[in-house]
Amino acid sequence: MSKNILILCFSFLVFGYSYGQYDWTQGQLILKNGDTLNGYLKLPIINKAAIGNSHAVKYKESKEKNGKSLYYPNSVKEIIFKDLNNETSIYRYIKTSKHGKSQMFKLLYSGDNIRLYGRMVSEVTASPLPGNSNFITSEGYYPTDFNEFYAQGKYERIATPLVKVGPFTKSFKKNAMKYFSDCPNLALKIKNGKLRQSDLLEIAEKYDECK
Repeated sequence: MSKNILILCFSFLVFGYSYGQYDWTQGQLILKNGDTLNGYLKLPIINKAAIGNSHAVKYKESKEKNGKSLYYPNSVKEIIFKDLNNETSIYRYIKTSKHGKSQMFKLLYSGDNIRLYGRMVSEVTASPLPGNSNFITSEGYYPTDFNEFYAQGKYERIATPLVKVGPFTKSFKKNAMKYFSDCPNLALKIKNGKLRQSDLLEIAEKYDECK
């Protein structure tokens, strides 16, 4: 079994409610045509209270530059950020439905048989009051918390929600028991509460071992 890649960063969420997108952060934009662009990037974030959302990544060569370019899911392979300790964070577009647009997620775990993705989804209906932007920082894209998690098997084209924001959504336990049902011992531990949502990385590792 190849070595599993665990990607879990602990810092602050970079998020501006008034724009519905992350702040400008230095990183690498890797395109599907093989090109790599080094500069400053601004990632899209989904606001489920909004009528429409932009799925484009914004790019510019320097933070001071006024002009910017937009890159859409069909042209982006992945985005890489590194913090001061040289820890790597990888963001990718993945499909979450058959006909919907690919959406941006952070890669949290990559193993032989499963990948685990996470993201922060907003349900903000209005901008916060001045001085109340508690989630904005200039340190980089390293969320301490996500509120949506998806799993994607080795041969799966569409990722499956384990935790999803919104009305009429199933619980983590129901989603996880169904998704990991081909590993009965793992599904049983989830059913009995021995493994919970907070154990997602451990669950992904155990699923790899099971397969």
